[in-house]
Amino acid sequence: MRLARALIPVASGIGLLATLGVSPSVAQSFNCRTAEKPDEVLICQRPDLAALDERMSSLFFRLRNSLSGSARARLIADQRDWLASRTACGRDYQCIRDAYQERIRALRQDY
Repeated sequence: MRLARALIPVASGIGLLATLGVSPSVAQSFNCRTAEKPDEVLICQRPDLAALDERMSSLFFRLRNSLSGSARARLIADQRDWLASRTACGRDYQCIRDAYQERIRALRQDY
């Protein structure tokens, strides 16, 4: 019975997070439950990096959906290159953070 009472606040907290649309296991651009690469694991462990991922992903998909032809192809190629550079960061927090900030800036300025 004590265990059941102890779990009520935990269950309530999880329910609140779900209601607010906050999920600790999903970044915007990938599923944290299946994350295996060191950079993805760190992003899932750090709420600030997950927030940057969500911001960048939202910008990318909005742009991708608004572009066509060669502009869209260039955006996708640039994103693929950026993703390779982020992956190269491994578990280096500052490298990943800087990569996101630079990519967000580029998405806002270049497209």
